[in-house]
Amino acid sequence: MKYQVLKTEDFRTSRWTGGTTTQLAIWPQDSEYLERNFVWRLSTATCEKEESVFSRLPDFNRILVVLSGSVVLAHENVRSARLRELEQDAFDGAYRTKSFGAITDYNLMVRKGNEGSVEVIALSEENRTLTVEDKEQYAMGTQAFYCRDGYATVDISGTMVMLKEGEQLVIDYDRRESLRLSVMGEGHLIRCSIWYNYEEGSFGPTRIEKKPATAEDFRQCVFIANTQYRFSKYTNKRLKSVWYDEELQKGIRAVNRFAIADIVFFAGIALVGFLGAGRFHSPILWVAAFVAWFLLYSLLVAPAVYFLAVPKPVAAHIKDVSKLTPYERELREKQMNTNERVTRILNKYKFSGTAEYDEDGNRLDDLSSKKF
Repeated sequence: MKYQVLKTEDFRTSRWTGGTTTQLAIWPQDSEYLERNFVWRLSTATCEKEESVFSRLPDFNRILVVLSGSVVLAHENVRSARLRELEQDAFDGAYRTKSFGAITDYNLMVRKGNEGSVEVIALSEENRTLTVEDKEQYAMGTQAFYCRDGYATVDISGTMVMLKEGEQLVIDYDRRESLRLSVMGEGHLIRCSIWYNYEEGSFGPTRIEKKPATAEDFRQCVFIANTQYRFSKYTNKRLKSVWYDEELQKGIRAVNRFAIADIVFFAGIALVGFLGAGRFHSPILWVAAFVAWFLLYSLLVAPAVYFLAVPKPVAAHIKDVSKLTPYERELREKQMNTNERVTRILNKYKFSGTAEYDEDGNRLDDLSSKKF
């Protein structure tokens, strides 16, 4: 069991078309909301406009609690809910949802296949013992407490923690542990109970420990350097059975973006020409010199350029396509169905400053049909 108290400096706040949104906590901690590779997420948002559009999150269930103000949530073709202060609504993230009313809200998002619940606790000076429900089908659990107003002390199996207004407490544990909780204070706490299973690589990249460079890393870079031409995937059998993970792709792009290897190649050609001028009087010598440079470049120079940019161990980032995690399979399929050249052109020529965003920071407009 471990816990942490998250404060303003730990939160991530950004603007959206209708106000601001603040990420309080996310799990796994290195996941990204926009990549949808998280199990659960806690956030607050301000809706300054009378009408706002929620992002669709088909892989998640959501619970919204009104912190201040009142709102009507309209789930298109499903139902509506009128919420006053400290009231909540649980709904499927796949719903097309609009909100009517200027509010500040608290949000819990949980990936489907897992469970979450929210409870509003009115604090008092008397200590209150909380029940921690055990759901045996889940290996992991999180208890989260957000101090909406006032202050709270939370007893975590004998350890006392103080929470001030606007602070978020997150307690992670597994079901083999016995967790005892009690609270007291004044004001209100928003309590989230989350139960989930998680296997590394299910929703995000697999963590690979960095290691010192070796000769094997350089050997892998020889392969990488000599398979960067456009049609390499059609002429090299190995490329059909492997996939480079995101970190390795990033290192390769860093070299290719600035054509570093190409610049070095042509600089070498120019150097051979400069040194050979006046010295090579036979075509055979010229051919031999250029062949020697080509071999040196292919087997040593170009691999060295990539060697400096890619993560080590390189082989660990080259994945067998038959052994990819669910996240890696999904990402690979997405990349295979994406035309990178068209995407770069769209990103280059779209207008800036005209995009509209929902409360979670997602684009509401369609880049493929307008605003570019």
